Amino acid sequence: MRLARILAVVAVLGGGAVGIVGHAPVYLPTLPVGAPPLPEGPTRVFGYATLADPLVRLVVVGRPVNSESAALPDWRRVGRDLAPDPGALTTGRVFEVSPEGLRRLDRYERAGYRYSRTKKTLADGTQAWVYGLLSPRTAD
Repeated sequence: MRLARILAVVAVLGGGAVGIVGHAPVYLPTLPVGAPPLPEGPTRVFGYATLADPLVRLVVVGRPVNSESAALPDWRRVGRDLAPDPGALTTGRVFEVSPEGLRRLDRYERAGYRYSRTKKTLADGTQAWVYGLLSPRTAD
């Protein structure tokens, strides 16, 4: 149903919405010095909160990003974060992005400042980048 709404909005806007979104990164903060390095080729990301939403991925990555159901074993979702929990299973979406798409995700998640980006093994045995909150900050 959500995908149908997105497609309806794109259709109403004449299909130009994707182009506009793809060229409007001004809402993304710059990456901090501590941001993790980017991989050289396409990479997989596991989203369990806002990144599980196709509209958020469209806006942040700048293009539609297909995803599929995935699960992260031994981690439990706690609000916008994950906590280790043996036996738990966090469900979400896994999707592939280019290095530029990952850079945009890092900017959105404020990687190195608000969130860390680490590789974790999903329930199907594949690996994907996962964002997790860093220690609480006193100033934003």
